Amino acid sequence: MNYLKSFCLLTVAGGSLIAGTATAQGQGSENYYSRDKYEAVNDRRQPAFDPEPIRLGTFIVNAKGVVGVTSNSNVYAQNNNEKSDVIVRVGGEAVGRTDWTVHEVGFDVSAYHNEYLDLSDESAETLHGGLRGRVDVTRDFSLGARVFADKGVEQRYDPADLGGLEKPIEFTVVGTELNADYTNDRVRWNNAVGVNDYNYKDGRIIGTGAVADQDFRDRKTTFGRTRLSYAISPDLAVFTQATVHDESYSSTQLVGGLPRSRDSLGYTVSAGVDFELTSLVRGDIAVGYLNEDKDDDYFSDVDGLSVDGRLQWFPTRLTTVTLTGSRSVADTGVFDSPSALSTNFRAQIDHELRRNIILSAYAGMTGYEYQEIDRTDDMTNYGVSARYKMNKRLHFDAFVRHLGWDSSGSSVASVSSYGINLIGLELSYHP
Repeated sequence: MNYLKSFCLLTVAGGSLIAGTATAQGQGSENYYSRDKYEAVNDRRQPAFDPEPIRLGTFIVNAKGVVGVTSNSNVYAQNNNEKSDVIVRVGGEAVGRTDWTVHEVGFDVSAYHNEYLDLSDESAETLHGGLRGRVDVTRDFSLGARVFADKGVEQRYDPADLGGLEKPIEFTVVGTELNADYTNDRVRWNNAVGVNDYNYKDGRIIGTGAVADQDFRDRKTTFGRTRLSYAISPDLAVFTQATVHDESYSSTQLVGGLPRSRDSLGYTVSAGVDFELTSLVRGDIAVGYLNEDKDDDYFSDVDGLSVDGRLQWFPTRLTTVTLTGSRSVADTGVFDSPSALSTNFRAQIDHELRRNIILSAYAGMTGYEYQEIDRTDDMTNYGVSARYKMNKRLHFDAFVRHLGWDSSGSSVASVSSYGINLIGLELSYHP
């Protein structure tokens, strides 16, 4: 925690110093961070078919209601005796912000319920509520804050829930975040500190009804992050960034006959480029070093290469190709392995067939390399989808997806591999 305090103090002090230096230089006439030469298919406005926001006093609100039906070929994520079902999804969401010329207050709320028609124990709801605000101290410097609360349920294919439980684990997350952002001419500095509180509800084991205790996963995460950018030209900026997080768990767990703490202190430092080239490509790529120090010597520290990137290619005005990738440390909720190195890759192509019809296809891979135990997970997923905007109020989304899971190693205790096929249709109504 001392490292986190030092990080925050240095960030504030350094930010004040750069802010004063850059202000003295004066505001340039060029926007060095504009990345709008090309318009992604999913970002393009279609006034004849895109919903119009609702005005509620000083707030501009985008809202929608959703009704959907999905067929799941393997609800319990098993490699034999697969159970299929049809899920009805009902809910809605709203995102609003003020239209003031300076400062801003915003909110976002959502509520969805997934009802399994046959396997009703799988039915669950997800809830979200968030409130945010920004104060523009000067033209160049702003302070902001955000609070949120989530109620959710883990998927059957999550690493901590691979078989053996009567129903998926429910959880709540409550968090708050403070940020300070500065932009002047070629310099941009973004900073944030915050706290997230995770709480997991106990589950029950199939057949015995015994409690599957999840208290060992309850934790408070205190974090800080900073990113300092310098624009070499209007098309290219270089940056350095760092994150630090302190994981403090509510209780210890019995491993090897003794109570063990999952507490840890981790950080990531990296450097990268943010660009938009004339060759129809733009992106944001950072490469660096990650480290996770465990409080309990029983668990090994983790370090290695850190990667975080997003690349977009625009072969035509009607087609967008997006590539994303990352490598980071994650706590997957597996009892005897508090950390796993997570590697993610995804490729997606979106094509505007007509102004109101968008076709998409994607393929992705997620890998988990667990510490302390002999286990490796590889999840592949791919699918196709189509969006039809009938008019400003009614939109239809159809999709076909496949998810495949493969676990290897001597510590794999239950299901080692399986596949899930999803076919769905959703109707969105925009008031």
